[in-house]
Amino acid sequence: MWQGTLPFVFGIVFSAGSAAVLLYIFIENARLSLRLQRAMEKYKAKWVGAVAIVSGLSTTLSRDSILLLNRRDELIIDGPYRSIIIPLETIERIAVLYGENFLRNSDYELAKKLELAMKPNFSFIRAYLNRNPQAKRQRFIMIKPFSTSEEIEHSDMIVLVEGSALSNLRALLNRPEINDVARVLNMRNNKKNKAAMETEKLIHLSEKENVQRQSVTKKNIPIQKTTAPRDNVESKTGDKGVNNNGNQS
Repeated sequence: MWQGTLPFVFGIVFSAGSAAVLLYIFIENARLSLRLQRAMEKYKAKWVGAVAIVSGLSTTLSRDSILLLNRRDELIIDGPYRSIIIPLETIERIAVLYGENFLRNSDYELAKKLELAMKPNFSFIRAYLNRNPQAKRQRFIMIKPFSTSEEIEHSDMIVLVEGSALSNLRALLNRPEINDVARVLNMRNNKKNKAAMETEKLIHLSEKENVQRQSVTKKNIPIQKTTAPRDNVESKTGDKGVNNNGNQS
């Protein structure tokens, strides 16, 4: 009897646990959405998103913070106790890349791909990724000012990680005031890009082979000279000396 009821009990417990997790995620997303709306109204922001601080800022800021772009063209990192304001004119580069990019590329390669004036030091980020392997699939936001700020501790830049899907990071990068300093490095689609390039190469080669085959067949076909029929020639010569009255001239 107990053998038949145990799977039923486990099913109820599993369903209840799944429902509780979904309810928790829904409540957290609702709280985050409300928090983002309040921050947007407070700073009169043009864009707002949830981020988590990885390095470059003091620990007095909460790790889970909000990144905003206000109407004065300033980036604001807002925490529960204080906020940091960074004017866009003082920013050399805003880079967006996945965590796995830090592991697959050296500092020199990243500086070249992100068009940085000086080679950065991402050793702290790599240590963070080794401690948090799930972060390899998350998007990181790197803010590089022209000069070193007093707020920056571990390096000469601020590194954030996208905190939630509600951030809509693409909308920020598409803004004209951000587009000039923004660089995006996305290696997750390299396999798709390589496959597309290989497909294009195959199509190009097949089209080239078809053109060569058509040219070869045209060369092999013998050229036939077309001449007018003899009957038509004779009829034309016979009618040459006849006038409208039927008399020959």
